[in-house]
Amino acid sequence: MGIERPCSRVSLCSLRSLRLNQSGCGSASLWLPPRGGFTLRAFTLIELLVVVGVIVLMTGLAVPAFNAIRGGSDFSSEIYDMAGTLDQARSYAMANNTFVLVGIMEVTASQGGNAAPQLSGTGRIAMAVVASRDGSRPYQGLLNTDPAGFQNDWVQTADYNSGKAFIPVTKLATFQNIHIVDLQASTPPLPTTGGMVRPAVQDYDDVGNTVACVSGISLAWPLGSVFNGSPSPQYAFYAGAKVVTPWTIIEFDPQGSARIINTQGPNGPLLDAIPQQIEIGLVQTHGIAVPYIANQTSGQIAAIQIDGMSGSVHMYRP
Repeated sequence: MGIERPCSRVSLCSLRSLRLNQSGCGSASLWLPPRGGFTLRAFTLIELLVVVGVIVLMTGLAVPAFNAIRGGSDFSSEIYDMAGTLDQARSYAMANNTFVLVGIMEVTASQGGNAAPQLSGTGRIAMAVVASRDGSRPYQGLLNTDPAGFQNDWVQTADYNSGKAFIPVTKLATFQNIHIVDLQASTPPLPTTGGMVRPAVQDYDDVGNTVACVSGISLAWPLGSVFNGSPSPQYAFYAGAKVVTPWTIIEFDPQGSARIINTQGPNGPLLDAIPQQIEIGLVQTHGIAVPYIANQTSGQIAAIQIDGMSGSVHMYRP
């Protein structure tokens, strides 16, 4: 019995076919191109220019849409962060059986974030959260004084002592491309359908109402800075100085209730009552440019409401 040797010889049968002959192994064929070889064809310059032009056109159409999506996402993120800061302040007041103040003000986005003092304007919101150092209400004794001089009386007392009556709860929080607006005004009216349906709020508890919502408590940030002195504050939550507008200070008490101790206007009485709701109306900006708000059923707008009795924070979006 002979031993078959493996096939090792290749025979070319034709220019169209290559057959491998192998004894006992069968055969295989490989197609070859016709005589003359392959014909290679490249893109012309005009075809390449057309393709490049289409790519540029599609990119130009896609970038604005992408920016709009990203801008909406950024606005939503800032709203959630603002609500989270308020909720953190409430939780701290309840957990530590103390009074917590949240200073809220809007400054110009055209100024650097590290500049001091921050100037009145549009496009950036700052929130400073501080707590009573000893758990008391340092300004309690001044609530029945003359409203016109309340802010000056308060910041000059030993109780305030250049902010030494307080300790910081968090770092200063800033929120970009956002403007505080009065969404409780008659124009545009409160919606009756959609995600922005919410309770009506009194003028003096509407942070966007810069005439009626005037805080009776002043606060300088960073703590230790001095009103009309040195070191001067970067952020002055101070009605007497009229540094920025809109601004206010929201207080959370040890039970979690929220209120704005305000003057109900420049010459009104100081109010220390717990409101039904406090509202912060917000709209997205592009730097310092504020868009026109035609209605409250669409667009990049939002409202944050704080329940006065419970202090719970609610967000509303179209």
